[in-house]
Amino acid sequence: MTLSELTTLPLRAGAALRNRRFFHPTGVLCAGSVTRLAPEGDGLPLVSGDVTGRLSKGAGTPGGLPDFAGLAWRMTCDADGAHPWDVLTVSSSARVVLHPVASWPAAQYSTLMPLGYRGGVYWLRAQLRTPLAGGLSLDAVRDHLASAPLEFTIEQARGNGGFTNLATLTLDREICDDEPGCDQPFDPTVRSGTDVELLPQWLTTLRKAAYRNSREGRDAGPGSAEGAKL
Repeated sequence: MTLSELTTLPLRAGAALRNRRFFHPTGVLCAGSVTRLAPEGDGLPLVSGDVTGRLSKGAGTPGGLPDFAGLAWRMTCDADGAHPWDVLTVSSSARVVLHPVASWPAAQYSTLMPLGYRGGVYWLRAQLRTPLAGGLSLDAVRDHLASAPLEFTIEQARGNGGFTNLATLTLDREICDDEPGCDQPFDPTVRSGTDVELLPQWLTTLRKAAYRNSREGRDAGPGSAEGAKL
C-alpha cells in the first residue's frame, strides 16, 4: 500500500459510514454547454461543446445553509484530442484557500490546484452571473433550472498573471445519473484532457487516492446501489 493510499484510508471509512461520497456528497447533476470566448490557441485548450455539470455542497449542510460551494463540469474533448476533461472547482479566496459561502452567486470558484499545459502553468476560476436567491440551496438550483439556464463566466490566468475570459458555461437542465455520459464521478486526476495535467504531481497523486477511497468506501456502504453516482 502506498503512502497516499494509507493517508487517505479514513476517507473510505467516512464515505462508507455516510453511504455517500465523502467530498461534496449532495448535488444537482446538469446538462449544458461551454462556449469558448478566448482566441483559439490562447491558453488552455478548451473548446466549445456539450458538457455534463454538477453543483454541489462540500459538507452537505441541509437546506440553504452556508457551505463550500462546488461546481464541476465534464467536456468530452479538447483542442488536442478526444480525451474527456473533468474540471472541479470550489468556492475559494486567493485561488487556493477554501471559503464557505452563503449563496451560489457569492462564490468565486477555483480549481485550487494549477493546471500544466505545454510548459505553462494556468489557473481556472468561475463565477455565476445568473441571479439566484434561496441561499446555498440545491432546491433553488433545481427550481431555477426548471425554467431558465444558469450561466457562469470561466476565466484563466497564466502563472501569477491576471485573469481573462476563457469561456461561458451554461447549465440548462437537471438530468439523472443514468443518462449517457453520466456513469462516472467527476475526477480530474483521471480525466484532465489530452495534454493538461494537475500540478504539482505529488498532490495529484494524493488527491487521486483520496477520490478512490471515497468512491470505494461509498460503494461498500449499506444500500450503496442507490444513488451511487451522485
